[in-house]
Amino acid sequence: MEESEQVEFKKTTSEINEGMISISSILNKHKSGVLYFGLKNDGAPYKFKITDSTLRDVSRKIYESIRPQIFPTIIKERISGIDVIKVSFSGVDTPYSAFGKYYMRTFDEDRELTPSELRKLMISREYEENWEIRGSNETVKDVDELALQRFYKDATESGRLPEIDFNSGHILNMLNLTSKNRLNNAGKMLFSKNKPIILKTIVFATSQRETILDLNKINGNIFELVEESMKFIIKNIRWRVESQGKTLERKEIPEVPLDALREAIVNSFAHARYDGNVEHEIDIYSDRISIINPGAFANEFLPEDFYKKDLKSYLRNEIIANVLYMRKDIETAGYGLKKIYRLCKEAGVTVNYINNENDFTFEFSRKDRNGEINGEINGGINIEITENEEKVLNILRSNKKIVKTDLVKSSNLSSRTLDRVIASLKAKGLLKRLGANKNGSWEVIK
Repeated sequence: MEESEQVEFKKTTSEINEGMISISSILNKHKSGVLYFGLKNDGAPYKFKITDSTLRDVSRKIYESIRPQIFPTIIKERISGIDVIKVSFSGVDTPYSAFGKYYMRTFDEDRELTPSELRKLMISREYEENWEIRGSNETVKDVDELALQRFYKDATESGRLPEIDFNSGHILNMLNLTSKNRLNNAGKMLFSKNKPIILKTIVFATSQRETILDLNKINGNIFELVEESMKFIIKNIRWRVESQGKTLERKEIPEVPLDALREAIVNSFAHARYDGNVEHEIDIYSDRISIINPGAFANEFLPEDFYKKDLKSYLRNEIIANVLYMRKDIETAGYGLKKIYRLCKEAGVTVNYINNENDFTFEFSRKDRNGEINGEINGGINIEITENEEKVLNILRSNKKIVKTDLVKSSNLSSRTLDRVIASLKAKGLLKRLGANKNGSWEVIK
């Protein structure tokens, strides 16, 4: 046996006050746990005198110390031939206090909450209990039928939803998204055709929030905006082309793994706060991609802790997360972050985050080419390139012997547009053609 986030050892009842603190901190984190009196920190039994009076003293101390009141099970148990006291407790009426103070369990330690952390915990509890199941101003007539049908198809094919005759009302009720023919808040955000959420997408010219190259605002429900988010990213990130196998089949590889980006996007919609101004944002800078959702990070752990350890994630929007899980949009709680970190590590992409009180940002690094191409070149001449020019340069870096017909296909540009792009790159001194048209190659200067 060993201590954990839900199990605490105390040597004797002389540590009963510390035990009360552990009970409150475990309840605030996990809503249930076990406290032993008679075990040392390493789990070895420690013999001390236990009587019926001892058990009553523990029960009375819990009654006097823990608020709101709980009703634990207190028994005498024998471990390795030695009697110990086992206290099993549970409660959902968080936050719990011990001696008038509030604590939170972090690994096997009890940490007193600051006033701002306590306020956040109480607000989160109110949100968790009320928001998703609270009735919205919309009815089942406001449901996006096509989105619901696509969800049903994907969820049944994934094996996470049983295959039944499709009926909108029955499906919504089964997913806990309706009450008396009215959509609750979770149902509205997931399936409303009235587009309740705003997604803002921005492309910046540099690593700073200064020059904007592209800005859009899109309204939709969660399923619509997940797809719009991925379309925006796929359109604006860089790709490289690699030849594979004897047939020299070309494979396009994104600078940041798309599965990691999608996981982060879906998680941002699953864990956002929807009781205020509901606006998500995706920013593409020259050196990073930022995915921003309303609401602070919904866990006491840090995001990287989920990569290093097998931890269970707290679900801010349990109903929404469950629906997304059924469609295989997200992994089981905690494993989505593990997937993001693993994929990015394999791709050489750095993952960062910014956790504010009102929003949470996940950032993926990308190589900043401004210093290579848009910076000072050839004695101080500032050379700027267009998006199409950068796309063509990326392809030619990966395949210097590519012929024009294949270059047209890879770049998705017309033949005439491609001719203009190549002429512009040559004029800027960024591209040279070496040898004949049939057997020559391309040289990218920078």
